[in-house]
Amino acid sequence: MGKDSALIFICLTIISACASTAGGPYNRAVENYSAGRIGDSIDAYRQAIIIDPSDLQAKFNLAVIYQDQGKSEEAESLYRTILNRNPGFAPAWSNLASVEEKHGLLTEAENHHRRAVLADRDGCAASSQFGYFLLRAQRSDEAAQVFEQSTKADPPCANAWFGLAEIARAKGDYPAALKSYDKALIYNPSDLEARRRSADILISLGDRGRAAELLLKAASLNPDRGDINLQLGILLREQGRLKDAEKALEAAKKAGAPQAECDRELSILYGKLSEEAAGKAR
Repeated sequence: MGKDSALIFICLTIISACASTAGGPYNRAVENYSAGRIGDSIDAYRQAIIIDPSDLQAKFNLAVIYQDQGKSEEAESLYRTILNRNPGFAPAWSNLASVEEKHGLLTEAENHHRRAVLADRDGCAASSQFGYFLLRAQRSDEAAQVFEQSTKADPPCANAWFGLAEIARAKGDYPAALKSYDKALIYNPSDLEARRRSADILISLGDRGRAAELLLKAASLNPDRGDINLQLGILLREQGRLKDAEKALEAAKKAGAPQAECDRELSILYGKLSEEAAGKAR
């Protein structure tokens, strides 16, 4: 998942999943956003806010869109309006902190992450986003404490497990990293990065078979990832799974992986296939 930004997480969990009881423009805004009609979604949220200025969810969702578009001043203004009305709106604190971090206001960002954590004591969204803030600030020990607290408060918190895996990987503690990546994948099976980074560790440890299986799943989840398909094709070729390797390498080339690397690997592969065909003909 988008783990470096509170915005991505909140966008997925709030906008697409939360259909307000307000009806009318609000629901049209949610539908338009889900369909990729961002301009129409913005117009509908604005209409919803005009009809009901107290609709904080509409203001929040509109702020998320503005933040995603890089309109940080508009987003910040809406977040502050929400928090003036409802200081317990944890996602608004987290996203306001994200805006401030991008502006280099790290003290303010940290303070607002802490406000988000206080407002979301029973969840893990705010605390895991705070953990990534600390991680980006090179405060990995503090980040680990926050992630560990997140998994205790909410064991299925995939974001926190991924964060713990990243910290362990950076320290070279590969068994702990793999264990935490596995936990992240249990609670978020569609996490491509957890699969890819687990595969990288397994390759370094010599377990190329398990690495290939992780990459096969990752490639099936997102066939447009050229880097994943290229790495998968190489592993499958090395295992003698030549037809599967060919499919992966062709997919990598189609998805925009470096052409020179794809051509080199395909050349090696076609040589292997020719040898295999010649052997069967004897």
